[in-house]
Amino acid sequence: MPYAKYDGTDIIYNNKEELLKKTGVSITDPILPPKNLVKITGTLTEFKGIFCSAPVGDDAYLSKEERKKLNAKIRSRAALATLTGNNSAGLAALGHKDDSIHVSNYFEAQYFTAKLNNTIKLKGWLGYLKFNEGDLVEVVAEKHTDHYEVYAMLKPSEQIISLIPPCFAGRKHALKRYHIPVILFYLLFTAGLVYLSSDFTLDNLIPAYIGIGALYIPTILILYYKMINTHVKLAERIFSVLGWQDVANIDLVDISKKQVRKLIAQGKYSLEWNDNVDRFIRPYKGGDGFGFFYYDPEMFCKKK
Repeated sequence: MPYAKYDGTDIIYNNKEELLKKTGVSITDPILPPKNLVKITGTLTEFKGIFCSAPVGDDAYLSKEERKKLNAKIRSRAALATLTGNNSAGLAALGHKDDSIHVSNYFEAQYFTAKLNNTIKLKGWLGYLKFNEGDLVEVVAEKHTDHYEVYAMLKPSEQIISLIPPCFAGRKHALKRYHIPVILFYLLFTAGLVYLSSDFTLDNLIPAYIGIGALYIPTILILYYKMINTHVKLAERIFSVLGWQDVANIDLVDISKKQVRKLIAQGKYSLEWNDNVDRFIRPYKGGDGFGFFYYDPEMFCKKK
């Protein structure tokens, strides 16, 4: 069976279709965006995880009709590019069909099923954190007819939270993590281009920054706007349901890193690391695990 053993030998399937073809196990895509999130708590039983890439990127939050319109635009642009001789752009658009979600929106994650208090059926997509029989957990989920769709699950005893990728921060820190490095690249790339192609003077730099920036910066702003309205918004909603404050300013990577330092100082975090096992049960020394993090209610994500 394809269920994770968390020993470093588990297969990561490319999508649910590959999983079904190779194992006969059928799973469901994430339900995005959720409408009504609630918090439930209890004892976890019958937890089973599968590592598989899932459509959780920005386009996964669009409705089928919105995706049809988006993919139609992409195909139209590709057709124009082909007519002008840019065949690579035309070929790239072949993956954008009807209401399908493009492969660029797929992220590695853990699909799981479980029960809460032996009665409530849970399923959903989280990071790679291993949960155990009998764990006391807090769950952020949406109620459906036959199950709760889960978007985050916490182990309060260890102060670890696992979320649906790529959720990890509110909007202020999402900008810092994703786009400041990209903007720095733009600044350095443009300066390097001017240095190599002409005299490195202010008179040459300014037009170069304006010209390249006219194309580059709007693209970054559009991507940031999409993030704010998709997984960043979902992360903030999860934090709010948990009763955390100042959700736009939460950065779980930063919080987790501080928590690791604290645990090391207390002698509660071993510096010995077995990557086949430890990466599924605790975050790295740098703070982030694969879709899971330490949290600390006493930091700036204090509970109300």
